[in-house]
Amino acid sequence: MTKEKVDFDKYADNYDAELEKSMGFFGEENEYFAEYKIKIVKDYTGVEPKSILEYGCGTGRQMKYLAKYFPSSKVAGCDISAKSIEVAEKVNPESEFFLITPENISTRKEKYDLIFISCVFHHIEPPLRTGAMKNIFELLSPGGELFIFEHNVYNPVTLKIVRDCAFDEDAVLLPPSETTGLVTAGGLRLLARRYTLFFPAILKFLRPLEKYIHRIPLGGQYYIHAKK
Repeated sequence: MTKEKVDFDKYADNYDAELEKSMGFFGEENEYFAEYKIKIVKDYTGVEPKSILEYGCGTGRQMKYLAKYFPSSKVAGCDISAKSIEVAEKVNPESEFFLITPENISTRKEKYDLIFISCVFHHIEPPLRTGAMKNIFELLSPGGELFIFEHNVYNPVTLKIVRDCAFDEDAVLLPPSETTGLVTAGGLRLLARRYTLFFPAILKFLRPLEKYIHRIPLGGQYYIHAKK
C-alpha cells in the first residue's frame, strides 16, 4: 500500500519546531543536527568544490553550514517544495535555488562539484528512487563527489523518531545496502559507507569516538560517500 505523500509546503513555516520535537531524545537543539553532517563532509571530501548543491534542501537550515565550512564555494539548493524554497531564500540570500521538476533538471546547465543530500531518499517512493539518482548523476560534475545521509533502519531509537515525526508519515526507510545499490547502479563509484550519530547530548563527550566505530550498525544514521 502506497503511503500518502507528505506536503512539505505545509511544514515550511514550522519545520524546525517539528524537528526539535521529534528529536527530543538526543537532547540537542536543531543546530547540532544541521551542522554535524557538514563537518563530516568537510572531513572526508577529497575535493575543493567550486560549487555545492544541496539536493532536497528544504528550508535551507543546513546551507549556512555549507557556506561556513566551504567559504570559497558557490552553494545552491533545490527542493520539490516551493514554499520551503521561499523560506530557504530568506535564510540564505546569497545562494541560488531551483525547484526540482523534470524540466528544470533536464535543462539545467550548471554542474556541481559536490552534492549533499540529507534524509531525502526515504521520502521518495521506492519506484522513483532510480530516477532521482539519475537526476543527481546528471547534476554532478565529472569527478564530483556525493554524500547521502539517511536514517538507520536498524536503530530502534531512529525508528521511534521517524514514527513520531509529523512530516515522516510517508517515510520508507532505506537499508544501507539499498542506498549503496542506488549509487553504484547510478554510475557512481562507492568510496565509503559509515554509520554515525551514536551518542545523545548526555554522552556528547564520547562523540570523538564515532570515527573509530563507524562500521558498527548502531548509529542513528549512516552516510554514503561516492564519486562520479
